Amino acid sequence: MTCLNVKYNNDKSRDYTNPTLPSGDGDTHQLLTSGGVLAPPFLGLGSGLASPYGVGVGGVGLPAFGALTLTPASPALRALAAPPLPLATVLLVSNLNEEMVTPDALFTLFGVYGDVQRVKILYNKKDSALIQMAEPHQAHLAMTHMDKLRVFGKAMRVMLSKHQTVQLPKEGQPDAGLTRDYSQSPLHRFKKPGSKNYQNIYPPSATLHLSNIPATVSEDDIKDAFTKRGFTIKAFKFFPKDRKMALVQLPSIDDAVAALIKMHNYQLSESNHLRVSFSKSSI
Repeated sequence: MTCLNVKYNNDKSRDYTNPTLPSGDGDTHQLLTSGGVLAPPFLGLGSGLASPYGVGVGGVGLPAFGALTLTPASPALRALAAPPLPLATVLLVSNLNEEMVTPDALFTLFGVYGDVQRVKILYNKKDSALIQMAEPHQAHLAMTHMDKLRVFGKAMRVMLSKHQTVQLPKEGQPDAGLTRDYSQSPLHRFKKPGSKNYQNIYPPSATLHLSNIPATVSEDDIKDAFTKRGFTIKAFKFFPKDRKMALVQLPSIDDAVAALIKMHNYQLSESNHLRVSFSKSSI
Protein backbone atom coordinates (compact mmCIF):
# COMPACT_ATOMS: atom_id res chain seq x y z
CA MET A 1 0.00 0.00 0.00
CA THR A 2 1.15 3.55 -0.61
CA CYS A 3 -0.65 4.91 2.45
CA LEU A 4 -2.44 3.51 5.50
CA ASN A 5 -6.15 4.35 5.84
CA VAL A 6 -7.48 4.14 9.40
CA LYS A 7 -11.25 4.36 9.77
CA TYR A 8 -11.72 3.85 13.52
CA ASN A 9 -10.04 4.85 16.76
CA ASN A 10 -10.36 1.79 19.00
CA ASP A 11 -8.28 -1.04 20.51
CA LYS A 12 -7.42 -2.41 17.07
CA SER A 13 -6.58 0.74 15.12
CA ARG A 14 -5.90 4.39 15.85
CA ASP A 15 -5.10 7.50 13.80
CA TYR A 16 -3.09 9.80 16.09
CA THR A 17 -3.51 12.69 13.65
CA ASN A 18 -7.31 12.49 13.80
CA PRO A 19 -8.78 12.06 17.31
CA THR A 20 -12.34 12.64 16.02
CA LEU A 21 -12.69 9.26 14.26
CA PRO A 22 -15.59 7.03 15.43
CA SER A 23 -14.83 3.94 17.51
CA GLY A 24 -16.46 1.74 14.86
CA ASP A 25 -19.31 -0.72 14.96
CA GLY A 26 -20.55 -0.92 18.55
CA ASP A 27 -21.31 -4.65 18.41
CA THR A 28 -17.88 -5.64 17.13
CA HIS A 29 -16.19 -3.38 19.63
CA GLN A 30 -18.32 -4.84 22.43
CA LEU A 31 -17.49 -8.36 21.25
CA LEU A 32 -13.76 -7.71 21.27
CA THR A 33 -13.63 -5.99 24.64
CA SER A 34 -16.22 -7.96 26.64
CA GLY A 35 -14.60 -10.50 28.94
CA GLY A 36 -14.70 -13.27 26.35
CA VAL A 37 -12.10 -14.86 24.14
CA LEU A 38 -10.37 -11.70 23.03
CA ALA A 39 -10.38 -9.61 26.18
CA PRO A 40 -7.94 -6.70 25.89
CA PRO A 41 -5.20 -6.93 24.94
CA PHE A 42 -6.01 -10.34 23.41
CA LEU A 43 -5.49 -12.12 26.70
CA GLY A 44 -4.12 -15.62 26.49
CA LEU A 45 -2.96 -15.21 22.91
CA GLY A 46 0.33 -16.86 23.81
CA SER A 47 -1.01 -19.81 25.74
CA GLY A 48 -4.53 -20.05 24.37
CA LEU A 49 -3.45 -20.47 20.79
CA ALA A 50 -2.41 -24.06 21.19
CA SER A 51 -5.62 -25.13 22.93
CA PRO A 52 -9.14 -25.03 21.50
CA TYR A 53 -11.32 -22.10 22.48
CA GLY A 54 -14.32 -23.53 24.25
CA VAL A 55 -15.56 -20.18 25.50
CA GLY A 56 -18.60 -18.21 24.45
CA VAL A 57 -18.23 -14.55 23.53
CA GLY A 58 -20.71 -12.18 25.10
CA GLY A 59 -22.93 -15.09 26.08
CA VAL A 60 -23.03 -16.54 22.55
CA GLY A 61 -21.57 -20.03 22.15
CA LEU A 62 -19.06 -20.42 19.32
CA PRO A 63 -19.16 -24.11 18.36
CA ALA A 64 -16.75 -23.54 15.48
CA PHE A 65 -14.10 -22.24 17.86
CA GLY A 66 -14.63 -25.19 20.15
CA ALA A 67 -13.60 -27.57 17.41
CA LEU A 68 -10.79 -25.44 16.08
CA THR A 69 -7.25 -25.54 17.36
CA LEU A 70 -5.41 -22.39 16.41
CA THR A 71 -1.66 -22.79 16.22
CA PRO A 72 0.56 -19.88 15.21
CA ALA A 73 0.96 -21.41 11.73
CA SER A 74 -2.70 -22.25 11.21
CA PRO A 75 -4.32 -20.92 8.00
CA ALA A 76 -6.96 -19.10 10.06
CA LEU A 77 -4.30 -16.99 11.75
CA ARG A 78 -2.24 -16.54 8.59
CA ALA A 79 -5.34 -15.22 6.85
CA LEU A 80 -5.76 -12.64 9.62
CA ALA A 81 -2.11 -11.63 9.44
CA ALA A 82 -1.78 -11.47 5.66
CA PRO A 83 -4.75 -9.86 3.94
CA PRO A 84 -5.27 -11.19 0.42
CA LEU A 85 -3.59 -9.21 -2.35
CA PRO A 86 -5.97 -6.96 -4.24
CA LEU A 87 -7.18 -8.73 -7.36
CA ALA A 88 -5.69 -6.12 -9.68
CA THR A 89 -4.41 -7.30 -13.06
CA VAL A 90 -3.74 -3.87 -14.60
CA LEU A 91 -0.44 -2.07 -13.98
CA LEU A 92 0.27 1.62 -14.42
CA VAL A 93 3.80 2.09 -15.73
CA SER A 94 5.34 5.58 -15.82
CA ASN A 95 8.64 7.40 -16.51
CA LEU A 96 9.16 5.47 -19.75
CA ASN A 97 11.53 6.55 -22.50
CA GLU A 98 8.98 7.87 -25.04
CA GLU A 99 11.43 7.70 -27.94
CA MET A 100 12.18 3.99 -27.47
CA VAL A 101 9.22 2.27 -25.85
CA THR A 102 6.58 0.54 -27.97
CA PRO A 103 3.66 -1.74 -27.00
CA ASP A 104 5.69 -4.71 -28.32
CA ALA A 105 8.68 -3.80 -26.13
CA LEU A 106 6.46 -3.64 -23.03
CA PHE A 107 4.72 -6.89 -24.03
CA THR A 108 8.10 -8.68 -24.27
CA LEU A 109 9.57 -7.25 -21.05
CA PHE A 110 6.48 -7.74 -18.86
CA GLY A 111 5.92 -11.12 -20.51
CA VAL A 112 8.89 -12.42 -18.48
CA TYR A 113 6.67 -12.31 -15.37
CA GLY A 114 3.25 -13.18 -16.78
CA ASP A 115 1.04 -13.34 -19.86
CA VAL A 116 0.38 -9.79 -21.06
CA GLN A 117 -3.16 -9.42 -22.43
CA ARG A 118 -3.19 -5.77 -23.51
CA VAL A 119 -0.85 -2.77 -23.58
CA LYS A 120 -1.92 0.87 -23.91
CA ILE A 121 0.62 3.70 -24.13
CA LEU A 122 -1.33 6.77 -23.02
CA TYR A 123 -2.16 9.04 -25.97
CA ASN A 124 -1.70 12.32 -24.08
CA LYS A 125 1.14 11.11 -21.83
CA LYS A 126 3.41 8.88 -23.86
CA ASP A 127 5.86 8.22 -21.00
CA SER A 128 3.09 6.20 -19.28
CA ALA A 129 1.28 2.97 -20.13
CA LEU A 130 -1.36 0.58 -18.83
CA ILE A 131 -0.50 -3.13 -18.98
CA GLN A 132 -3.10 -5.82 -18.35
CA MET A 133 -1.78 -9.18 -17.11
CA ALA A 134 -3.67 -12.50 -17.19
CA GLU A 135 -3.58 -13.09 -13.39
CA PRO A 136 -3.29 -10.84 -10.30
CA HIS A 137 -0.18 -12.71 -9.04
CA GLN A 138 1.52 -12.02 -12.39
CA ALA A 139 0.84 -8.30 -11.98
CA HIS A 140 2.37 -8.45 -8.48
CA LEU A 141 5.42 -10.36 -9.75
CA ALA A 142 5.98 -7.78 -12.47
CA MET A 143 5.59 -4.90 -10.02
CA THR A 144 7.92 -6.49 -7.45
CA HIS A 145 10.70 -7.21 -9.95
CA MET A 146 10.46 -4.19 -12.23
CA ASP A 147 9.53 -1.12 -10.22
CA LYS A 148 12.51 1.31 -10.56
CA LEU A 149 14.16 -0.90 -13.21
CA ARG A 150 16.11 1.15 -15.78
CA VAL A 151 14.67 0.61 -19.26
CA PHE A 152 16.27 2.47 -22.18
CA GLY A 153 18.05 4.79 -19.74
CA LYS A 154 15.10 5.75 -17.49
CA ALA A 155 14.03 4.28 -14.14
CA MET A 156 10.52 3.00 -14.82
CA ARG A 157 7.87 3.14 -12.10
CA VAL A 158 5.38 0.24 -11.84
CA MET A 159 2.28 0.26 -9.63
CA LEU A 160 -1.18 -1.28 -9.56
CA SER A 161 -3.76 0.68 -11.54
CA LYS A 162 -7.32 1.40 -10.43
CA HIS A 163 -8.50 0.29 -13.89
CA GLN A 164 -9.96 -3.22 -14.06
CA THR A 165 -9.21 -3.68 -17.78
CA VAL A 166 -7.39 -1.92 -20.58
CA GLN A 167 -9.99 -0.59 -23.01
CA LEU A 168 -9.39 -1.01 -26.73
CA PRO A 169 -9.97 2.16 -28.80
CA LYS A 170 -13.43 2.51 -30.30
CA GLU A 171 -13.86 2.48 -34.10
CA GLY A 172 -12.49 5.68 -35.60
CA GLN A 173 -10.78 6.88 -32.40
CA PRO A 174 -7.25 8.22 -32.94
CA ASP A 175 -4.80 5.81 -31.35
CA ALA A 176 -1.67 5.79 -33.55
CA GLY A 177 -1.06 2.11 -32.76
CA LEU A 178 -0.54 2.82 -29.05
CA THR A 179 -3.04 0.17 -27.87
CA ARG A 180 -2.54 -3.49 -28.71
CA ASP A 181 -4.35 -6.68 -27.77
CA TYR A 182 -2.01 -9.65 -27.17
CA SER A 183 -4.56 -12.10 -25.75
CA GLN A 184 -4.10 -14.49 -28.71
CA SER A 185 -0.31 -14.10 -28.95
CA PRO A 186 1.67 -17.34 -29.46
CA LEU A 187 4.49 -15.82 -27.35
CA HIS A 188 2.85 -16.19 -23.92
CA ARG A 189 5.20 -18.06 -21.57
CA PHE A 190 2.69 -19.26 -18.96
CA LYS A 191 -0.29 -20.55 -20.98
CA LYS A 192 0.29 -24.18 -20.07
CA PRO A 193 -0.83 -25.02 -16.50
CA GLY A 194 2.21 -25.95 -14.39
CA SER A 195 4.56 -24.61 -17.08
CA LYS A 196 8.25 -25.01 -16.21
CA ASN A 197 8.62 -21.31 -16.86
CA TYR A 198 6.98 -20.65 -13.48
CA GLN A 199 9.99 -22.26 -11.77
CA ASN A 200 12.42 -20.00 -13.64
CA ILE A 201 11.26 -16.51 -12.77
CA TYR A 202 14.17 -14.37 -11.56
CA PRO A 203 14.83 -10.67 -10.99
CA PRO A 204 16.43 -8.71 -13.83
CA SER A 205 20.16 -9.48 -14.08
CA ALA A 206 23.07 -8.86 -16.46
CA THR A 207 23.06 -12.56 -17.46
CA LEU A 208 20.36 -13.81 -19.82
CA HIS A 209 19.13 -17.39 -20.21
CA LEU A 210 18.70 -18.41 -23.85
CA SER A 211 16.69 -21.46 -24.94
CA ASN A 212 15.20 -23.09 -28.04
CA ILE A 213 18.60 -23.00 -29.81
CA PRO A 214 18.74 -25.45 -32.75
CA ALA A 215 21.75 -27.81 -33.03
CA THR A 216 22.84 -26.11 -36.26
CA VAL A 217 23.45 -22.76 -34.52
CA SER A 218 26.94 -22.12 -33.11
CA GLU A 219 28.22 -19.83 -30.35
CA ASP A 220 29.53 -17.42 -33.03
CA ASP A 221 26.11 -17.30 -34.73
CA ILE A 222 24.46 -16.22 -31.48
CA LYS A 223 27.20 -13.71 -30.63
CA ASP A 224 26.91 -12.23 -34.14
CA ALA A 225 23.14 -11.90 -33.77
CA PHE A 226 23.59 -9.92 -30.52
CA THR A 227 26.45 -7.81 -31.93
CA LYS A 228 24.46 -6.87 -35.03
CA ARG A 229 21.73 -5.53 -32.77
CA GLY A 230 24.33 -3.34 -31.00
CA PHE A 231 25.06 -5.46 -27.90
CA THR A 232 28.44 -6.30 -26.36
CA ILE A 233 28.85 -9.89 -25.15
CA LYS A 234 31.05 -10.25 -22.06
CA ALA A 235 30.75 -14.03 -21.74
CA PHE A 236 28.87 -16.94 -23.35
CA LYS A 237 28.37 -20.55 -22.30
CA PHE A 238 26.28 -23.42 -23.65
CA PHE A 239 24.68 -25.68 -21.02
CA PRO A 240 26.97 -28.75 -20.82
CA LYS A 241 24.09 -31.25 -20.83
CA ASP A 242 21.72 -29.42 -23.15
CA ARG A 243 22.98 -27.41 -26.12
CA LYS A 244 19.50 -26.03 -26.71
CA MET A 245 20.21 -23.62 -23.84
CA ALA A 246 22.95 -21.12 -23.10
CA LEU A 247 23.85 -18.20 -20.84
CA VAL A 248 24.99 -14.88 -22.22
CA GLN A 249 26.43 -12.14 -20.02
CA LEU A 250 26.13 -8.45 -20.91
CA PRO A 251 28.05 -5.51 -19.40
CA SER A 252 25.11 -4.33 -17.23
CA ILE A 253 21.50 -5.00 -16.24
CA ASP A 254 20.47 -2.04 -18.45
CA ASP A 255 22.07 -3.75 -21.46
CA ALA A 256 20.48 -7.10 -20.57
CA VAL A 257 17.00 -5.53 -20.34
CA ALA A 258 17.42 -3.94 -23.79
CA ALA A 259 18.83 -7.22 -25.20
CA LEU A 260 15.92 -9.25 -23.83
CA ILE A 261 13.44 -6.85 -25.47
CA LYS A 262 15.26 -6.95 -28.83
CA MET A 263 16.39 -10.60 -28.93
CA HIS A 264 13.41 -12.53 -27.48
CA ASN A 265 11.70 -14.32 -30.40
CA TYR A 266 14.70 -13.64 -32.70
CA GLN A 267 14.56 -16.09 -35.62
CA LEU A 268 17.51 -18.52 -35.47
CA SER A 269 16.31 -20.98 -38.13
CA GLU A 270 13.18 -21.68 -40.15
CA SER A 271 11.42 -23.26 -37.21
CA ASN A 272 13.33 -21.93 -34.16
CA HIS A 273 12.86 -18.60 -32.45
CA LEU A 274 15.14 -17.67 -29.55
CA ARG A 275 13.58 -17.59 -26.08
CA VAL A 276 15.20 -15.13 -23.66
CA SER A 277 14.71 -14.65 -19.92
CA PHE A 278 16.74 -13.42 -16.93
CA SER A 279 19.11 -15.96 -15.36
CA LYS A 280 19.64 -16.67 -11.66
CA SER A 281 23.31 -17.54 -12.24
CA SER A 282 26.16 -15.66 -13.83
CA ILE A 283 28.91 -17.12 -16.01
